[in-house]
Amino acid sequence: MASPKAPSEKLIARRAAKIVMNKAAIDALYAGMADGLIELGNKIIADASERAPKDAAAAAARGVPMLNDTGHISVWGQGKLVYGSSQVAAAKNRPRGVRAAKDEIIMIAAFGSPIAHLQELGTIKMPAHPFLTPALMANISNAGPYVTGAMSRYAATASTRALRGSGINAARAAAKAAKAEGIG
Repeated sequence: MASPKAPSEKLIARRAAKIVMNKAAIDALYAGMADGLIELGNKIIADASERAPKDAAAAAARGVPMLNDTGHISVWGQGKLVYGSSQVAAAKNRPRGVRAAKDEIIMIAAFGSPIAHLQELGTIKMPAHPFLTPALMANISNAGPYVTGAMSRYAATASTRALRGSGINAARAAAKAAKAEGIG
């Protein structure tokens, strides 16, 4: 049996010329996903703040802020902080349990109160009063429109810019050719 012939250098060059990555469009799609997740995260935090226990006297007695005032989100895209609270931005790091590859976008919705996890999960002496989980479950089914809407806005902007860029490049080439003909 004869071995297959190795592709010629000319064929390899043609294949390489056909593969063009539009980094601006990819970045626009990541930015669109991040914006969609920011909108979704803000909606989840607002809903959870409405559901959170509101006992100002108990918060003052414990010396902690009101639970519904401590909600925040942070979004990590391509390994970098894209959007986040001042606490997250100052720390410049993800929470310990979060692992993200360079091609992932992660949204973290959390409450910074020291008693948030106790209210959400309960203790031996206190039953759970979940507020973040029900808010997440109520809004997660609507995640698609947030993300796809933001992505389509960014994709439209990126394609418009690409068309303008190709038009500008064509105009420059035509002007350069006209100038060369006029001089020659």
